[in-house]
Amino acid sequence: MKTAKGLRKLIEIKNNLPKVGWIFVDRNFDKTYRDPLMGVNFYIPEDDDDEFYGEDHLSTWLEIPTFLAIFEICEKRPKKPTVEDVAHAVFYYLENDDFLE
Repeated sequence: MKTAKGLRKLIEIKNNLPKVGWIFVDRNFDKTYRDPLMGVNFYIPEDDDDEFYGEDHLSTWLEIPTFLAIFEICEKRPKKPTVEDVAHAVFYYLENDDFLE
């Protein structure tokens, strides 16, 4: 399983993420606050065994295609998105089950 420390690192490796699957976080991660996104460990499964381990021992955060779609929408804005912009868009999606256009 790959690990990305913080949202900035996850954004850096976004082009190397699998096409499908979940991004996991530790079970005790509080998904209601943005600040922890900057230092949380994101776990990206590399095979089915990793995926099963994540489902049993970690918490799901976002599906990889959803994370990539959120980032793509952020990139369509006139100014280059900051990590904070992406965090805001992620929380908008998690709260509203919709993309922030």
